[in-house]
Amino acid sequence: MRVAVCCKGVPVDAMLESVQIVNGDIQYKNTDFYINEVDAYALEAAVALKAAYQAETIALTVGPLRTQEVLYIAIAKGIDRVIRIDGETSLPELIAGSLIPPLKELAPQLVLVGAQSEDWMGGEVGVYLAQALHMGMAFAVVEICELNETHVRIKKEIGGGRKAELRLTLPAVLCVQTGIAPLRYLSAMKRQKARNAPIKSAGQLDSEGITQMISGMMAYDIKEVSLPSKEGHAEMITGERMERAKKVLEIIGNVM
Repeated sequence: MRVAVCCKGVPVDAMLESVQIVNGDIQYKNTDFYINEVDAYALEAAVALKAAYQAETIALTVGPLRTQEVLYIAIAKGIDRVIRIDGETSLPELIAGSLIPPLKELAPQLVLVGAQSEDWMGGEVGVYLAQALHMGMAFAVVEICELNETHVRIKKEIGGGRKAELRLTLPAVLCVQTGIAPLRYLSAMKRQKARNAPIKSAGQLDSEGITQMISGMMAYDIKEVSLPSKEGHAEMITGERMERAKKVLEIIGNVM
């Protein structure tokens, strides 16, 4: 059984001064990177699967040399192997496309991805991977109940505090949610020892080649990043339900 977990490095300092636009893509300068919070939960879930099912675990990340700290955390947590794809991007389709070649080579039965990234505030990477690798997918997974050679049984959020239990045929992609496993504390000594471990390189990000691997890529460029406008004000709408609905419709009508 082989489990791959995709971990994203996000900037420690995401202030506007550290953001720069390069060829329609967001990059960060003068800041270190740490592991995306939801991916940290995916990492813990992978380690739990290793303990419960003797699964081989591999952590992958896409990013510049600064993101190797993410992989050192993975090693310190108990992940067997780590791989970094060199390149700098915030676009989820480019991140997913860079992960596809090494994932095809590894051929894992299970791919774990965080349900959302802190910097992009999106959850597209797992969807892109499932589509390109022809795998089943479950989103907002909060528990992995059972894993065998052919199936995985999971629980996922479906809104309103409710959960659904699903059984997926392997291989599969699981977009995990926070709380799937407790985050364990890492001592400074463990993290320092992990920095002596070798990091395997799986080539460089190839934006042109990625367009051939992922269908449905959106054609867009990022032109500018700015703080939200401070104009306007908030108005609390009170009254009975029908009165509030009528007021909302009036406001929308005035804007249109």
